[in-house]
Amino acid sequence: MSLTEWMVDIFGSLNALVAVLLATAVFSGLYIYSASRLLGARKDSLARIRQSLSIYTRLAGPLGTVINRPTRTAIPEDLLIRLLQECKSADLLIRELHEQIDTFLSDRDESRLTTLHKLLNREIDRLMKERDELVGRLEKPGWGMGLWLLLKPAVPALSLGAAILWTAILVQELRQSSAWTNPEVWCLWLSSMIATVSFYRLLMDSRRRSHGVIYTVLHLLILISALTNLIWIEASPYVLATQCLLYLAGFRVTATRQRRKRPYAGHPELMEQFLHPAGEYDPLIDSAGLTEPETVNSPLRSR
Repeated sequence: MSLTEWMVDIFGSLNALVAVLLATAVFSGLYIYSASRLLGARKDSLARIRQSLSIYTRLAGPLGTVINRPTRTAIPEDLLIRLLQECKSADLLIRELHEQIDTFLSDRDESRLTTLHKLLNREIDRLMKERDELVGRLEKPGWGMGLWLLLKPAVPALSLGAAILWTAILVQELRQSSAWTNPEVWCLWLSSMIATVSFYRLLMDSRRRSHGVIYTVLHLLILISALTNLIWIEASPYVLATQCLLYLAGFRVTATRQRRKRPYAGHPELMEQFLHPAGEYDPLIDSAGLTEPETVNSPLRSR
């Protein structure tokens, strides 16, 4: 048996062999492209983390000195303001920290520095943890992580292949004249495409951790609901409606809420109102003969 006859027996015809070779070439090209893009994205993420950590740590030192040793060391106010303004240029600056910085720069309320320092240290710890995880994935991935890094670049090619398959099935069904007016055929195609998009986003979105567990659960529910189409095609309209409702629910549950700038927990004005409500007699103040609040020296000094 010649090589040509052997290939014809396996693939059925030379046209089928050419189609398989073209599909393999497209898959390989997409795999190489996705692998390079993923590696570049990881390196870019590592660079953004290092840039943000560099800015945050330059601010954390003087800010900690102002809070922990206010009577020993005076920090120039213009230095602190410059570091705060520089902190706003961090690539990974979160909204809460941005709001705290803007609020302090607008009213120069030094009681906010403690809250700002705690939030800054929390962000530094979080970014250091992300940096260590990312460096571990790049340099010393474990067995499971190494296997996932090997398979992940194939997800775009698999998603594209699935989309082509669903479209080919739709075209095959539309060869029948009655299929054009059959809603089940169109709902089946739309439901399969939505499931393919959810499959791609679930595996390729690098920010799914920041979205929370609900993000993963919604996409899993969309994928699981699409499995009903494999055993019960007549249920495709109901599956499509369920998937649309899940997508709409995603906009609802993942929406971020605006944080109030004022008042915030621990503010001296709120503590004073809580301890000494308006009009309440304070025997300590009366016995001390104080009629005006005591002036406290600021740990900041102006040049």
